[in-house]
Amino acid sequence: MAKHDIEITPAERDELVARARKLAEKFAELGPSADEKNELPLELVPLYKESGLARLIVPKKYGGFGAYLWTVALVEKELASYGDPAITLSFNMHHVMIGIFRDLLEEGARARLFKEVVENDALLSGPFSEERAGFSTIADTVAVPDGNGGWLVSGKKNWATFIEGADIVTFNATITDADGKIPEDYKEHAARESVFMVPMTAPGISIKRTWDTFSMRASGTQTCVFDKVPVPAEGYGGPFRTGLIGEMEWVTFPFAGVYLGVADRAYRIVRDSLAKKSLGHTVSGDNVMVRDVGHIQHQLGQALVELEMAERVVQGTAAIMAAGGDAAWSATERPARLSIAKIAATEAAVKVTDIAMRLTGGGAIRRGGPLERAFRDARAGIYHPLSGDAVYELLGKSQLGVLG
Repeated sequence: MAKHDIEITPAERDELVARARKLAEKFAELGPSADEKNELPLELVPLYKESGLARLIVPKKYGGFGAYLWTVALVEKELASYGDPAITLSFNMHHVMIGIFRDLLEEGARARLFKEVVENDALLSGPFSEERAGFSTIADTVAVPDGNGGWLVSGKKNWATFIEGADIVTFNATITDADGKIPEDYKEHAARESVFMVPMTAPGISIKRTWDTFSMRASGTQTCVFDKVPVPAEGYGGPFRTGLIGEMEWVTFPFAGVYLGVADRAYRIVRDSLAKKSLGHTVSGDNVMVRDVGHIQHQLGQALVELEMAERVVQGTAAIMAAGGDAAWSATERPARLSIAKIAATEAAVKVTDIAMRLTGGGAIRRGGPLERAFRDARAGIYHPLSGDAVYELLGKSQLGVLG
């Protein structure tokens, strides 16, 4: 089976989206308090496992559902739109990592991991960012050879989404010399950067509760600390930079789905409110209905266009991938080309939530309200890799013939 072949039927896709809609009810129930408390409601973890969505992206030959890019985006959209965006973003980390590992891992490691997911509903967290330079930095987290084919890992990851609910943590670390030193040459440093995975129960792993933001508060994105964590040889996942960058579609589409959900959520809330809202007696007439005001109609139409343009970009990019059209993209340009879909979705979330706030009026800024939370949550999208500025620069260099 080719990398982008679709093995899921439309009926299977619809059934998975329906599962997400049902689970979204619990997300929606706990979302407001989770946002206020600034924490991921861990009571949702067993419910998520019961839904079977942990197996969403696992290929059918390993016992999963074999969902492809567009189906994954639709499931995330459903959970974010009808459930809660921040909670969805947290569980979304599992799908990002499963998607990446579909092709990144060697067969033995892949089979072992997917068996855990299918048989035990294991959930993954994948922190790869560090304080020095975020996702773009070469890992300062070190994997020191233990002399027995494994490593002792020490370091800190400060964007560890879903780390509190995960069964397995996957991360990047630099394999050092035997004495624990990182190569001074940055190219050698980058070449030794690798992916590892260990159970969250491994000794030496701890979580620091550092998450306190105005956006995606319920995602539970804490800091994960490694203190001489033993990683056996089978915990090695392969090279990081060349491996992960080659799987960027599994970063792009799950995140795009979340932010399509944010935009869809805001749009539905404001549309349904405006459709029945009355201003009563005004200087313009008796019992003016908001839906009859021209500029209201215009702006709502604008919001719908923003949402639909983004959704079509995400769906269209998935279709390009399924047809093998990405083969025409150079390896260096490919991550940016893929990320156009994520940018479209995140920018739509920002624009639609902004329009929704303006159309709703002053009551929309009351803290904790559904639109106020959607407005805040939309802003987190600009930071997920690849960022808009990185994409624009990479594509600009390519078009000008100066891409190294």
